[in-house]
Amino acid sequence: MRTRTAAALTLLLAAGTLGTLTGTATADPPGNSTTRSADAFPLVGGAGVFLSAFDPDGEAAFVVPEVFAGGYECLTEERVPARFRGLGSVSATGTVGLTCGGLGLPEVTGTLTVDVDWRGRGPVTTQPPVPSECDLHVLLREAELTGSITVEVPGVVARTTAAVDGVPGTIRSARSHCAAPN
Repeated sequence: MRTRTAAALTLLLAAGTLGTLTGTATADPPGNSTTRSADAFPLVGGAGVFLSAFDPDGEAAFVVPEVFAGGYECLTEERVPARFRGLGSVSATGTVGLTCGGLGLPEVTGTLTVDVDWRGRGPVTTQPPVPSECDLHVLLREAELTGSITVEVPGVVARTTAAVDGVPGTIRSARSHCAAPN
């Protein structure tokens, strides 16, 4: 569910695992971590598609999609490759298999194809500090999603491709500094 994804994102922020402002990866001193993230929630053919992009230290950037339609929640173990360019833009292109289920509903499978860009819009703002053992500095920038998404879950969502131009989203960049234990 979207609430679960938002809660996971908040936990990642609180743990100090979200990102840098620059578009290049750099090694952080011990006790520091960086990662970036982006999110958006477009509607495609009656389905809500929650896109969460991440660029954690030491890993390739990726998008984890979730699809909600007709009482089903569709998840995937696969990742869509992504590319972060600071707070200016994020892009993701790829196809993943979905496994869908819901309370009292039979399990079904489908596919999701994304070819999207988050484009930063407006000023960069600073998120208020989150109580933590680490010094956490989070920057936010509103973004607009552009591109297209195709969803197909037989019996739930007929194959539908939709342009998602202008869908609101957010790009985040944070840096965490945790003092070394004494």
